[in-house]
Amino acid sequence: MKKILLLLLTAICITGCEYFSDSGSSKPKFAKFSKNTIKFRKNTIMLTKGYEKTSPEEFKARLDSLQDSPKFKKIALEELKKIENKNVDFQLFVDERNVENYVFIYACDYYQLDEHRAATVVEALSRQLKDEALSQDVRYKRIHGRFFFTPTSKIVKLKYLKGYKMEKKYQAEYIVASRSGGIGLLISNLENVDFENSIKRLASK
Repeated sequence: MKKILLLLLTAICITGCEYFSDSGSSKPKFAKFSKNTIKFRKNTIMLTKGYEKTSPEEFKARLDSLQDSPKFKKIALEELKKIENKNVDFQLFVDERNVENYVFIYACDYYQLDEHRAATVVEALSRQLKDEALSQDVRYKRIHGRFFFTPTSKIVKLKYLKGYKMEKKYQAEYIVASRSGGIGLLISNLENVDFENSIKRLASK
Protein backbone atom coordinates (compact mmCIF):
# COMPACT_ATOMS: atom_id res chain seq x y z
CA MET A 1 0.00 0.00 0.00
CA LYS A 2 2.81 2.40 0.90
CA LYS A 3 4.52 1.71 -2.45
CA ILE A 4 1.29 2.42 -4.34
CA LEU A 5 0.82 5.72 -2.47
CA LEU A 6 4.43 6.73 -3.16
CA LEU A 7 4.01 6.00 -6.87
CA LEU A 8 0.83 8.09 -6.92
CA LEU A 9 2.55 11.03 -5.23
CA THR A 10 5.48 10.78 -7.64
CA ALA A 11 3.11 10.82 -10.60
CA ILE A 12 1.47 13.97 -9.22
CA CYS A 13 4.87 15.68 -8.96
CA ILE A 14 6.03 14.68 -12.43
CA THR A 15 2.90 16.07 -14.04
CA GLY A 16 3.15 19.24 -11.93
CA CYS A 17 0.40 21.69 -12.86
CA GLU A 18 -1.02 19.12 -15.25
CA TYR A 19 -2.42 17.34 -12.17
CA PHE A 20 -5.07 20.05 -12.11
CA SER A 21 -5.36 20.65 -15.83
CA ASP A 22 -8.55 20.64 -17.86
CA SER A 23 -7.67 18.89 -21.10
CA GLY A 24 -10.59 20.50 -22.89
CA SER A 25 -9.37 24.07 -22.46
CA SER A 26 -7.09 25.95 -24.83
CA LYS A 27 -3.62 27.09 -23.81
CA PRO A 28 -3.68 30.52 -22.18
CA LYS A 29 -1.31 33.14 -23.55
CA PHE A 30 0.70 35.77 -21.77
CA ALA A 31 -0.03 39.40 -22.54
CA LYS A 32 2.68 41.82 -23.59
CA PHE A 33 5.22 42.55 -20.91
CA SER A 34 7.00 45.70 -19.82
CA LYS A 35 10.45 45.19 -18.29
CA ASN A 36 9.86 43.56 -14.89
CA THR A 37 6.06 43.39 -15.14
CA ILE A 38 4.33 40.10 -15.90
CA LYS A 39 0.81 40.41 -17.27
CA PHE A 40 -1.29 37.27 -17.33
CA ARG A 41 -5.06 36.80 -17.64
CA LYS A 42 -5.80 40.43 -16.71
CA ASN A 43 -3.51 40.11 -13.69
CA THR A 44 -0.16 41.76 -13.07
CA ILE A 45 2.81 40.75 -10.95
CA MET A 46 5.67 43.16 -10.34
CA LEU A 47 9.14 41.81 -9.75
CA THR A 48 11.88 43.96 -8.26
CA LYS A 49 13.35 46.62 -10.52
CA GLY A 50 16.42 44.66 -11.59
CA TYR A 51 14.48 41.85 -13.25
CA GLU A 52 13.87 41.80 -16.99
CA LYS A 53 12.30 39.37 -19.39
CA THR A 54 14.70 37.23 -21.39
CA SER A 55 14.61 34.32 -23.81
CA PRO A 56 15.80 30.77 -23.08
CA GLU A 57 18.68 31.32 -25.52
CA GLU A 58 19.80 34.51 -23.75
CA PHE A 59 19.46 32.76 -20.39
CA LYS A 60 21.72 29.91 -21.55
CA ALA A 61 24.25 32.37 -22.93
CA ARG A 62 24.41 34.24 -19.62
CA LEU A 63 24.74 30.98 -17.71
CA ASP A 64 27.71 30.07 -19.91
CA SER A 65 29.52 33.09 -18.51
CA LEU A 66 29.31 31.73 -14.95
CA GLN A 67 32.74 30.69 -13.74
CA ASP A 68 32.23 30.19 -10.00
CA SER A 69 29.01 28.12 -9.82
CA PRO A 70 29.18 25.19 -12.26
CA LYS A 71 26.91 23.10 -10.02
CA PHE A 72 24.08 25.64 -9.95
CA LYS A 73 24.59 26.46 -13.60
CA LYS A 74 23.80 22.82 -14.37
CA ILE A 75 20.75 22.90 -12.08
CA ALA A 76 19.43 26.06 -13.76
CA LEU A 77 19.71 24.40 -17.17
CA GLU A 78 17.86 21.35 -15.86
CA GLU A 79 15.08 23.58 -14.52
CA LEU A 80 14.77 25.34 -17.87
CA LYS A 81 14.50 22.00 -19.64
CA LYS A 82 11.84 20.85 -17.19
CA ILE A 83 9.75 23.96 -17.91
CA GLU A 84 10.21 23.61 -21.67
CA ASN A 85 9.13 19.95 -21.48
CA LYS A 86 5.77 21.00 -20.02
CA ASN A 87 4.98 22.31 -23.53
CA VAL A 88 3.01 25.29 -22.24
CA ASP A 89 3.36 29.02 -22.66
CA PHE A 90 5.96 30.44 -20.23
CA GLN A 91 8.05 33.50 -19.52
CA LEU A 92 11.50 33.82 -17.99
CA PHE A 93 12.68 36.82 -15.96
CA VAL A 94 16.30 37.24 -14.85
CA ASP A 95 18.03 39.67 -12.51
CA GLU A 96 20.19 41.79 -14.81
CA ARG A 97 22.92 41.89 -12.14
CA ASN A 98 23.05 38.15 -11.42
CA VAL A 99 21.78 35.39 -13.71
CA GLU A 100 21.47 33.06 -10.69
CA ASN A 101 18.36 35.04 -9.68
CA TYR A 102 15.52 34.10 -12.01
CA VAL A 103 11.77 33.48 -12.23
CA PHE A 104 9.92 31.05 -14.47
CA ILE A 105 6.19 31.65 -14.84
CA TYR A 106 4.14 29.19 -16.85
CA ALA A 107 0.51 28.65 -17.82
CA CYS A 108 -1.78 25.88 -16.66
CA ASP A 109 -5.44 25.26 -15.85
CA TYR A 110 -6.73 23.68 -12.66
CA TYR A 111 -9.46 21.84 -10.92
CA GLN A 112 -10.39 23.36 -7.58
CA LEU A 113 -7.78 23.05 -4.84
CA ASP A 114 -8.73 22.09 -1.29
CA GLU A 115 -6.59 21.68 1.82
CA HIS A 116 -6.20 17.92 1.45
CA ARG A 117 -5.17 18.06 -2.22
CA ALA A 118 -2.85 21.00 -1.58
CA ALA A 119 -1.12 19.14 1.27
CA THR A 120 -0.71 16.10 -0.97
CA VAL A 121 0.88 18.20 -3.72
CA VAL A 122 3.27 19.98 -1.34
CA GLU A 123 4.43 16.71 0.21
CA ALA A 124 4.83 14.97 -3.15
CA LEU A 125 6.74 17.90 -4.65
CA SER A 126 9.02 18.03 -1.62
CA ARG A 127 9.80 14.30 -1.99
CA GLN A 128 10.56 14.75 -5.70
CA LEU A 129 12.89 17.69 -5.05
CA LYS A 130 14.69 15.79 -2.31
CA ASP A 131 15.29 12.93 -4.76
CA GLU A 132 16.47 15.43 -7.40
CA ALA A 133 18.92 16.94 -4.91
CA LEU A 134 20.42 13.50 -4.28
CA SER A 135 20.98 12.93 -7.99
CA GLN A 136 22.42 16.45 -8.33
CA ASP A 137 24.74 15.85 -5.36
CA VAL A 138 23.45 18.90 -3.48
CA ARG A 139 21.82 19.28 -0.06
CA TYR A 140 18.06 19.80 0.10
CA LYS A 141 16.29 21.45 3.03
CA ARG A 142 12.57 22.17 3.05
CA ILE A 143 11.89 25.56 4.66
CA HIS A 144 8.11 25.39 4.61
CA GLY A 145 5.08 24.32 2.62
CA ARG A 146 1.92 26.39 2.73
CA PHE A 147 -1.62 26.53 1.42
CA PHE A 148 -3.35 29.92 1.54
CA PHE A 149 -6.01 31.77 -0.38
CA THR A 150 -7.29 35.19 -1.39
CA PRO A 151 -10.85 36.19 -2.35
CA THR A 152 -10.20 35.02 -5.93
CA SER A 153 -7.50 32.32 -5.80
CA LYS A 154 -6.05 29.39 -3.89
CA ILE A 155 -2.29 29.07 -3.64
CA VAL A 156 0.13 26.24 -2.89
CA LYS A 157 3.67 27.21 -1.95
CA LEU A 158 6.78 25.15 -1.28
CA LYS A 159 9.96 26.95 -0.21
CA TYR A 160 13.27 25.13 0.06
CA LEU A 161 17.04 25.50 0.08
CA LYS A 162 19.64 23.77 -2.07
CA GLY A 163 23.26 23.83 -0.98
CA TYR A 164 26.60 22.77 -2.40
CA LYS A 165 29.74 23.18 -0.29
CA MET A 166 29.48 26.79 0.95
CA GLU A 167 26.97 27.89 -1.71
CA LYS A 168 23.25 28.27 -1.01
CA LYS A 169 20.31 28.71 -3.36
CA TYR A 170 16.82 29.61 -2.13
CA GLN A 171 13.88 28.47 -4.22
CA ALA A 172 10.11 28.75 -4.02
CA GLU A 173 7.46 27.09 -6.15
CA TYR A 174 3.86 28.30 -6.37
CA ILE A 175 0.65 27.01 -7.87
CA VAL A 176 -1.97 29.77 -8.15
CA ALA A 177 -5.43 28.37 -8.94
CA SER A 178 -8.47 30.49 -9.75
CA ARG A 179 -11.80 30.11 -11.52
CA SER A 180 -10.29 31.52 -14.71
CA GLY A 181 -7.37 29.10 -14.65
CA GLY A 182 -3.98 29.56 -13.09
CA ILE A 183 -0.23 29.78 -13.24
CA GLY A 184 2.83 28.05 -11.87
CA LEU A 185 5.93 29.90 -10.72
CA LEU A 186 9.47 28.80 -9.93
CA ILE A 187 11.51 31.47 -8.15
CA SER A 188 15.22 30.92 -7.59
CA ASN A 189 17.75 33.33 -6.11
CA LEU A 190 20.63 33.82 -3.71
CA GLU A 191 18.98 36.48 -1.50
CA ASN A 192 16.07 34.45 -0.06
CA VAL A 193 13.46 36.54 -1.91
CA ASP A 194 10.30 34.59 -2.76
CA PHE A 195 7.95 37.40 -3.92
CA GLU A 196 5.09 36.08 -1.76
CA ASN A 197 3.51 39.53 -1.35
CA SER A 198 3.55 40.02 -5.11
CA ILE A 199 1.94 36.60 -5.60
CA LYS A 200 -0.79 37.50 -3.11
CA ARG A 201 -1.52 40.75 -4.94
CA LEU A 202 -1.60 38.89 -8.25
CA ALA A 203 -4.07 36.38 -6.83
CA SER A 204 -6.33 39.06 -5.32
CA LYS A 205 -7.21 40.84 -8.55
